[in-house]
Amino acid sequence: MSSRVLVIGGTGKIGRHLVMASLNAGHSTAVLIRPVAAGADCDRARLLEDFVTCGASLVHGDINDREALVAAIGQADVVICAVGHTLVEEVESQLKIVAVIQEKKYLQRFMPSEFCIAVELAEQMLEPVRSIFGAKLRVREALRAAGVPHTIIRGNLTQGFLVPRFGNPSDTGLTTILGDGEAQAYLVNEKDISALAIRTMEDPRTLNRILHVRPPMNLCSLNRLASLFGRIKSARRSRNTMCVRKISSRKYKSPRSLSTFSWRLCMRPSSWARRR
Repeated sequence: MSSRVLVIGGTGKIGRHLVMASLNAGHSTAVLIRPVAAGADCDRARLLEDFVTCGASLVHGDINDREALVAAIGQADVVICAVGHTLVEEVESQLKIVAVIQEKKYLQRFMPSEFCIAVELAEQMLEPVRSIFGAKLRVREALRAAGVPHTIIRGNLTQGFLVPRFGNPSDTGLTTILGDGEAQAYLVNEKDISALAIRTMEDPRTLNRILHVRPPMNLCSLNRLASLFGRIKSARRSRNTMCVRKISSRKYKSPRSLSTFSWRLCMRPSSWARRR
């Protein structure tokens, strides 16, 4: 069955794959985009052109523009959000979407922007991840309180985000291993998790549930990943192990300043022991 799908945040790392997955599945797909000055972002402009060529429609608006948001959601059966998660404000902007959906008489499904590791572990994380995950939990609570039909896709780590940041690539002579490097995570390709999200949005079994994406063959540790890349054995790179205390004592302004595996490893030392 074909649905009218609205993707918010469709030009992001996962959003772009959600748009294409929806189109490939034969759904009428719209993308909510912020108006920008002409030529401001050539890559974004080319991506939007590709969307239109593939059959998507572009809806100009913004989460902070309530009138535009109401109009866009009013034309959709399914709303999928893929807004960024580097700031608490970005995550909490979804509360405005929830408020509009609550007023809409009918919506088949809403998928909030998660697609990552267990936000339930927020209190075991270091800042700024703790606050960001806490905001995601507040969005979940708002969804349930408003009675909005939803599905939450919970992956672990996306490959496109991890690989470019593996081992602190800004330091060309060093591969950094956080902790002992043995903590494991499921690495999921953005295209795969997007295709899965589109398949589940009409599945009654996933209504008001959290879908955990855990492909057994994709379970990998940081040490294993380093070996696969051949970086640790490289003559031009040396290995640096960052101990638990050092990770805990460092101050990070943004999750992007952490190696991606720290999203799994940035739990407090006491919680590491409990999870082993």
